[in-house]
Amino acid sequence: MNKYFRSRLAIFIFAFPALALFTTFVIYPLIPQIIISFQKHDGYAMQAWVGLSNYIETFKSSSFWLAQKNTLIILALQTFIGLPISLLLALVLDRQSEGIKRFFKAAILFPAILSVTVIGQMWIAIYEPQWGALNSILNSIGLENLTRSWLSEKGIVIYSIAFAFTYQYIGLNALFFYSGIRSIPRSYFEAAYIDGAGFFQTSFKITIPLLQEVIKYVLVLSSLGTLGLYALIRVMTAGGPGKLSRTIVYEMFNTAFSKSQFGLGSAIAVIFVIQCIFISLIISRYVAREKIEY
Repeated sequence: MNKYFRSRLAIFIFAFPALALFTTFVIYPLIPQIIISFQKHDGYAMQAWVGLSNYIETFKSSSFWLAQKNTLIILALQTFIGLPISLLLALVLDRQSEGIKRFFKAAILFPAILSVTVIGQMWIAIYEPQWGALNSILNSIGLENLTRSWLSEKGIVIYSIAFAFTYQYIGLNALFFYSGIRSIPRSYFEAAYIDGAGFFQTSFKITIPLLQEVIKYVLVLSSLGTLGLYALIRVMTAGGPGKLSRTIVYEMFNTAFSKSQFGLGSAIAVIFVIQCIFISLIISRYVAREKIEY
C-alpha cells in the first residue's frame, strides 16, 4: 500500500508543474471570458447581465455562419490536401541522399519561419489581377479565361487564402512526418527491400501504419492552427471583400475590438474553444487508436 501511495505521489509531483502552468495560462484566462459572454460588455465594464442572449444572437448571425463555413473550408483543404502533400514530401525525402536531404530540409522549412506579413505580401503580389505572377502565367499559356481577381471575387477569395496558408506550413508538417519516419527501425525497410518491396509497398505497409502517433500529433497541431487562422487574412484581405474571407477568429476579433461588443465576442470565443476541444477529441478517438511499439 505504501509503495502504491508513493507511486501515486511521485506521479502527482512530476505532473504538478505542467498542470499548474496549464491551469494558469489556459484554464484561468478562460473563466473571465465565459463570465463576460453572459454580459453586455463594452470592454471596460459590464453594462447588463443578458444570460444566453449573446449566444442566441451569435447563432442567428449570418456573419458567424459565413465565418464558420470559411474556417471549415480552409480546415478541409489543409487536412485533405496539405497534409497528404506533406506526408508525400517526407516519404520522398527519406529516400534521398544525405546532401539532398540537408538542402531540402532547410528549403521546405523556409516558408514556415518567414513572417506572416512577408508571406501575405508575397501572395498578394502573386494574386494581383493586373501584373501578378499567376494571371501573367495563365495569359502566357493561352488560358486568359481562367484569370481572376483572386482576392476580391466571391467564391474564390477564401480558396486563395487557403492555398497561401497551406503553402506556408506544408514544409513544417513534412519535417514532423520525416522525423517520425526516421524513428522507425531501418531493419523493417531492409527486410522489405530484400523481399522485393518498392516505394509504394513500404510506404503503405510499413511507414504510414507505424506513423500513426505522429499523424495524430500533426493532425491536432494543424487543425488547431487552422482554426485559429487570423494574421494571414488580416494581411491579405482584412476579412474582405465585405465579410467574405472572415474566419471564426477574425469574426471574434472584429466583434469584440472593432464593434466594442465584448459580450458577443466572448460568446464567439467560448464557441471557438468548444470547437477546438471537440475536434481534438475526435482526432484522439479515431486516429491511432492502438499504440504501436517498435
